[in-house]
Amino acid sequence: MLVLQEPELVGDDLSYQVRVLEGTLPAEAGPASLFIDVIGMPLTPVSFAGARRRSFRRAVIY
Repeated sequence: MLVLQEPELVGDDLSYQVRVLEGTLPAEAGPASLFIDVIGMPLTPVSFAGARRRSFRRAVIY
């Protein structure tokens, strides 16, 4: 598991620094895919927690 830091986009290339939270990085690597799970991020508007927070904030309580 990694934390991505300092993203930099140069042309079509995205690079970033990483902080390893679990496991180890291989000595050499090739092309890779990046998947970011927004559902697990409670502060994003499309997440379940974010949607619930918005609906509660907009609710009228009598």
